[in-house]
Amino acid sequence: MRPAAPDSPLISMVVPFLNEEAVLPRLFETLDATLPGLGSYRWELVLVDDGSTDRSVDVIRGASAGFPGDVRVVRLSRNFGHQAALMAGLGQARGEALICLDADLQDPPSLFAKFLNHYAEGHDVVYAVRQTREGSTWKRAAYWVFYRLFKSVSHIRIPLDAGDFGLVSRRVATLVTAMPERDVLVRGLRSWVGFRQIGVPYDRPERAAGETKYSLSKLLRLAASAFFGYSALPLRLATGIGLVSAMLAALYAVYAIIAKLSGHAAPAGWTSLVIVVLFLGGVQLISVGLLGEYIGRIHQQTQARPLFVVAETLEFPASETK
Repeated sequence: MRPAAPDSPLISMVVPFLNEEAVLPRLFETLDATLPGLGSYRWELVLVDDGSTDRSVDVIRGASAGFPGDVRVVRLSRNFGHQAALMAGLGQARGEALICLDADLQDPPSLFAKFLNHYAEGHDVVYAVRQTREGSTWKRAAYWVFYRLFKSVSHIRIPLDAGDFGLVSRRVATLVTAMPERDVLVRGLRSWVGFRQIGVPYDRPERAAGETKYSLSKLLRLAASAFFGYSALPLRLATGIGLVSAMLAALYAVYAIIAKLSGHAAPAGWTSLVIVVLFLGGVQLISVGLLGEYIGRIHQQTQARPLFVVAETLEFPASETK
């Protein structure tokens, strides 16, 4: 491939990964086939190793020899999570535009051309919108419900079915990485900064190889970060439930008084008492739990620990023979 001119725009690709030795060769092959046809851009691939224990870095070292651009591997000191790794990559990338994608090729590089066209038109954020996706029925249903609930409760406009896959301009990346948040959701921060944004629909394929690293517990933590980080609705719901329970208790008391004054037997019984106590106790525990979620996040924020720790950075610069 003929090298691009030194003054050509530099585009960075930020790819977090965890134990992806099986799929990384396919990623390099796909990028090698895709990038030369995208115009006179210079390319930089920033791979963030989120605590891998396999041979992923060795695979990158071998595959980078034929890559049409600079390759940088940012190795974190341990597993900090996908969103933290993505933030590390955004902070290390040098391009004037940055494309975020996963290593498993469920984020197809074939969309890069549309991303860059919209960027050239003046859009600071171009996000991919999943029209269809592979996976089990329950997982697809869970994602569908999550995005719609998230959009309904969030105090900012959140695009439906849009993950982290997409392009951001340098100024958006600078703003996002400067935010000192602990519970990071990059797609939420990307929406929060504003500027011109546009979606690109696509059908999400299956993983090219390997297994997903997003377990159910990790997905639930990501959903919690979304709901508690971008909405105060859970607190308002707790207040509403408390008001409703208080009103029900007041109505029950009025009913008991009227029954007593009218000569009827006042409501009594161990069962009704237990039901009322359990209901009020459940409301209180739910309210305390919601408060705990917010207070726990405040506690983490006040500790001011770094979001991630970089152990080392490996550079594989492009050569004239590539």
